[in-house]
Amino acid sequence: MSVEVKNVTKKYGGFSALAGVSLKVESGELVALLGPSGSGKTTLLRTIAGLEFPDNPGEAQVLFYGEDVTQIPASERKAGFAFQHYALFRHMSVFENIAFGLRVRPKPTRPAEHEIRARVEKLLKLIQLEPLAGRFPSQLSGGQRQRVALARALAVEPKVLLLDEPFGALDAKVRKELRRWLRQLHEEIHITTLFVTHDQEEALEVADRVAILRDGRIEQIGTPEEIYDQPASPFVYDFLGNVNLFSGRVRDGAVTIGGSKYDTPETAGETDTDAIAFVRPHDIRITRGADGQKTFPARILRCNTAGPVANLELERLDGSGNFTAQLSKEEFQQLQLKAGESVFVELKNVKIFSEDFSI
Repeated sequence: MSVEVKNVTKKYGGFSALAGVSLKVESGELVALLGPSGSGKTTLLRTIAGLEFPDNPGEAQVLFYGEDVTQIPASERKAGFAFQHYALFRHMSVFENIAFGLRVRPKPTRPAEHEIRARVEKLLKLIQLEPLAGRFPSQLSGGQRQRVALARALAVEPKVLLLDEPFGALDAKVRKELRRWLRQLHEEIHITTLFVTHDQEEALEVADRVAILRDGRIEQIGTPEEIYDQPASPFVYDFLGNVNLFSGRVRDGAVTIGGSKYDTPETAGETDTDAIAFVRPHDIRITRGADGQKTFPARILRCNTAGPVANLELERLDGSGNFTAQLSKEEFQQLQLKAGESVFVELKNVKIFSEDFSI
């Protein structure tokens, strides 16, 4: 069941939540809607669910498997929806919470009792909570409650599963566990799924593709590898992970930073213009001596070796500011680096944007 959104615009007063957004999710695909607060993620999800409607109905479309559902209410779209805060019924057992959407159907479309029980038991097995079927929500952990909420959304056999920050209320360790569980669940049931998150690690780990939103528009969409390794704009580069910014001058396909030249084919033809070089901390090489023409001097300000990698804060000796570098523990120990020492730095995988960029 594919989902397609075409040219959707949505405003709340003078605020533009969505500005002509178009997106297609293929059947069986898991797509993350990622972006900062106010970027339009939840509004887009609610519009797909039928909880919000476009302001431009004559131009906008929401399609489920090619069928136009733009003006069809949520109750008729067959979309399963799970929220951040579970919304479980406190007075109902786990079993009855999952069965709720089936039991409240009109009698002509309500499954027989034995069918309801069979479907709920199958879902309890899927979410690995069979022994807890008789418990109440207050007797469950946060992660268990969220699995029940997802099972309840799946019980009605939706065409599309829509998740609004499903793990946002959980602590970091439980979030990691449920991310793996959601990915495994999706591989088992292959239901077309969209989920909203502001957690970049979550999106990159779980999704088949990631759509990054900014100010009501989709800034870039692609596989996790594509958007991380080939960001389309300074905003995407800055939003996904840590990044250092180095001011430089571009001339004939190269940028000069700290007296060192770095080849940048994307600037071929540009002459003597200001530019900003984007470099991730793990793409910075540190040496004891000047190693070729692509190094410049810096001083180590601070070393943090807690965790699996060593994080260093450095300052450029030309007075152009500070930056961070990330080394493996082995490399850090081999170099025997200490705060206060002068070293040489080489930048790798440099990405250039013009100086008038906007983040």
